[in-house]
Amino acid sequence: MGKKISLDLSLPEKRTEDTRFESRCCRSNMVICPGYGKENFDFPTVQEAVKASLARLKAKTAKSGKTDQSEDSKRSGQHRFPILHPTADGKLTTEPKGVIPQLPRSKESGVDATLFAAAEGLRLMMDDGKYTAIVAERFDDHKDKVQWAKGTLGLSQPKYMPAIASLEQQLDHLSALYLETLPRVLSVLAAQNPDVPEHQLLEAAIDTLDQELSQILSVLRIWTDAFGQLRSGNYRQLEAVVFAVEQAFHLFEGEEPAGPCGEPGTERLKTSKFHVGNVFVARFSDQGPATLPASRGPIGAHAIEVPHDEANIITLMLALYMHEFRHDIFADVEGLAEELMVVLATAIRDAVDKGEVKLSTEHATIGRNKVLMRDLLVKMFADTIGEVDADISGGVLLTGPAYLYNMLSTFSAFNSKNRGVFNTRRLLRTGSYFGFRETSSGQATIQFWPHPPDYIRAHIVAAALDEIGFGREANQCRLLADQGTGEPLPTVVTWRDEDRKSKRVIKIPVADIQALAPVVARALIRTKLKCLGDLSTGELLNWNQYRQSKVDRLVENLMAGSAEVPENMGDIHATYVAAASTLAYWGLVKSGVPARQAAVNVDRNALSMIATIRQRFENRPRPVQGQAPRIIIPTAEEVEQITGAGKGAGEGEAAGSGEGATDNK
Repeated sequence: MGKKISLDLSLPEKRTEDTRFESRCCRSNMVICPGYGKENFDFPTVQEAVKASLARLKAKTAKSGKTDQSEDSKRSGQHRFPILHPTADGKLTTEPKGVIPQLPRSKESGVDATLFAAAEGLRLMMDDGKYTAIVAERFDDHKDKVQWAKGTLGLSQPKYMPAIASLEQQLDHLSALYLETLPRVLSVLAAQNPDVPEHQLLEAAIDTLDQELSQILSVLRIWTDAFGQLRSGNYRQLEAVVFAVEQAFHLFEGEEPAGPCGEPGTERLKTSKFHVGNVFVARFSDQGPATLPASRGPIGAHAIEVPHDEANIITLMLALYMHEFRHDIFADVEGLAEELMVVLATAIRDAVDKGEVKLSTEHATIGRNKVLMRDLLVKMFADTIGEVDADISGGVLLTGPAYLYNMLSTFSAFNSKNRGVFNTRRLLRTGSYFGFRETSSGQATIQFWPHPPDYIRAHIVAAALDEIGFGREANQCRLLADQGTGEPLPTVVTWRDEDRKSKRVIKIPVADIQALAPVVARALIRTKLKCLGDLSTGELLNWNQYRQSKVDRLVENLMAGSAEVPENMGDIHATYVAAASTLAYWGLVKSGVPARQAAVNVDRNALSMIATIRQRFENRPRPVQGQAPRIIIPTAEEVEQITGAGKGAGEGEAAGSGEGATDNK
């Protein structure tokens, strides 16, 4: 490449990693599709829908170059799908003329035109019913699920009613649009193709209209499917996911989720999609990750896509779900992504320039270009900041040391799916890819792929655990990362050019990334941010020894086959169960229990734990008007009592500082 390479630090655009490469990095286990708060989608008008449908069908016919003709239509000279010649603007300039028989006017017969009028009326009504039946096939199932939600969920949990009403309104609008548009599309086709049987024209009209409106219906289906799966009663896992995400959001927001009388509580952060008082729903599907159009969902209802293959281990995946949840917060809090990128870049530059971190080499070579290694490291962390932040501020700060065990074991499972763990040489990735994009000045800017290699992610997580006082677990994280990576351990991390014809590579010494990991962790956890009201993320989500001691009690119960949630430990959140599930599974496997059996037992009891916590949360006393939320500050004796009540599972026991933490989270 002849052009000079720049290291532009603007936030990278979201990109999908190329399926041509076997990167097998962590997949998104959960995608939250937000409800933006619009009354409706930007629905097309009937005229726009007719025009677009006809244009779509014309383009399809032109692209095929010929029409699909059955043997019958070939013999009769009639096309199965007509060649269309719609008007340029799609207007209904030609209407098929009905044949109205002349009525007899004989006074002698005493018979008037009632027969003809009555018969024509019935025919027209039957014709109307034909379209109603077509619309019913497409919408009745969705409307039925919404009606159940309205009559059952809405009554038992009124917070869902605004979202249900919004969804009902949008479905009604879309079905009415379909009902009015279909006969108009058919009438144009009939006028332009008089020799084609009506049933063939109707089939073509339905097909093109389905395609034209499918995107909107597919989006709304996410929410109706969620209600349908909830109605079945067969998906306790989804209720657990919803409750865990709700609690993660409330913990991050830092305020009571609802006011004294059930109204939304105080909103402290400036967000674009997620607001206090919003609700979450979830469905199992094959759509995660999902890409949706700009207009999404009913008002204030955020839909969670959960892969089917995690239904039987859902609680063992919840720690990673906290990582995925953080992605949405990262993108939603106004100014957070931009401010964190500046914070991170400044921290890295200062650490190197002031001698806090000494890099192994001053420069790096990319093709024929030489760049400062410091600047290349800044660029790498800036491009991958979304994942690094989600690991630290989502995984570690919401589930503590459990995140290291969850991340390393699930990444190893993902990366060995085709061959099995014992037949895979490296369970953790040690390389990735990069590309180039053009800047406005014509320079080529490096773009690292968003997921850092697994091996260095483990070292960044270890640094975060050190930062919050869990040094023993941090060391364990590094040892397990080495074990999963296998021999020989990499001395450099290699990013290859996504252009398969290129031989360009970027190599960064592992030692340099390890040296900067504590700087990165400290910056993301401790830096006060304007967008967070001059608080740091670590002040909002302060995982500490006291919280870990509660998790350890839950771990003991899960390993003993119990779903009991102690009542003498203060507040217990679903995030604690997410942590405990991973540690209990790890501990049981370490003790020799077959992994499948351990997973089944832990998941069953952890689901029951979450149900208990949810019931307690929903039945908790509400503060009276004007009364401040109750804040529990444990005494030293209480901390000692809880901490000494039980050790953690295997290497997962708590070992850190942070005594006497406020327990309002």
